[in-house]
Amino acid sequence: MGDYLTAMKRGGYWPVILVTEPAYFKSVLSRLRRVGRVQAGSPARRRLAGDLPGADAAVVRVETRLDRRLLEGAPRLRLIASATTGIDHIDLDAARRGNIRVLHLHGTHTIPTAEHTLALLLALARRVAEVQPVMRAGGWNRARWIGTQISGKTIGIVGLGRIGRAVAKLARAHGMVVLAYDPYVRGRRGIQMCRRLQDLLRRSDVVSIHAALTAETRGMIGARELRLMRRGAFLVNTARGAIADERAILAALRHGRLGGAALDVFSTEPLPAGSPLRAYARSRGNLILTPHLGASTHEAVEAAAAEIARGVERFFS
Repeated sequence: MGDYLTAMKRGGYWPVILVTEPAYFKSVLSRLRRVGRVQAGSPARRRLAGDLPGADAAVVRVETRLDRRLLEGAPRLRLIASATTGIDHIDLDAARRGNIRVLHLHGTHTIPTAEHTLALLLALARRVAEVQPVMRAGGWNRARWIGTQISGKTIGIVGLGRIGRAVAKLARAHGMVVLAYDPYVRGRRGIQMCRRLQDLLRRSDVVSIHAALTAETRGMIGARELRLMRRGAFLVNTARGAIADERAILAALRHGRLGGAALDVFSTEPLPAGSPLRAYARSRGNLILTPHLGASTHEAVEAAAAEIARGVERFFS
């Protein structure tokens, strides 16, 4: 290890590394233990308020919300390593003021999230989720479950970063026409760029959200935007829940303006048991809900954990 960590060890002090969420492999935890003393924690705010003040580093995932008050109450904290692509669960201004470095993932979650997006779209189009209760109950009636072919349809991608581009590649492989809206990205081969979000919404059979959550994108898809979409179009969100207005989505589904929606992310996570989204999905099959599974593959979780461990090692060396 580097001089800093060596000096700490010689002085009899090892940095405390708080790991707030499970799903870290034993091999990764072993690597972290070579750097410091690993402390198991929890994303619960009460636990965080007690654990963070004694930590030099925090290894977190998306359910751990680190706001200004928590960070200001952690004078020893020097590193937050988040096994996520987005970092909207961390108050970055407070981290800067506290001289806390923030590490996050770059690319590890791209392929699994793109695959999950396409899986949700295909499940909507072919009514896979909708027909499951019928089959489990002994039903059949093939004529009732005619679906929609995605080949030849137009998908509009909102946000053309790594994940958006990966979704575009998969969509093109399935014969879809690809539109995209991203004011910060130049055109890409095989993708028709739209200058305005409204143009993309009007022209798309499927709208798939892949933007980062910022002040600019919060609430970007609301009732007005949903009214611009083609009647019967699909909406898929595997980015961040607060980008799309959940009440407006439910209203559009109830009135038949949206043909279906698939949501992997929500404005409040975990999704409350009494959420109107859950209530609607229990009685209607054109709303698919998954618990933020975009990057949840064995391969991606292991790769993300290893990348975070490398980042912690580099920081302390």
